[in-house]
Amino acid sequence: MSDKPAVTPDGYCTNKEPFPGTLRTINARATGPKFSHLHGRRMAKCPCGKETFLTDRGNLRRHKQPQE
Repeated sequence: MSDKPAVTPDGYCTNKEPFPGTLRTINARATGPKFSHLHGRRMAKCPCGKETFLTDRGNLRRHKQPQE
């Protein structure tokens, strides 16, 4: 795909904006204390195809693009 965001020399995606309409919140409270850190976390997809957590400012966390 040629519409993927640029990649840094160490392999990380340079995009910080989540893909519109892909924001979701994880409700993992019912899974018990082992996964309680996931409760209320927000996730979104990047145009590169990777799904990652969002920061407090609503930007995507630093992530590497999926390998093809």
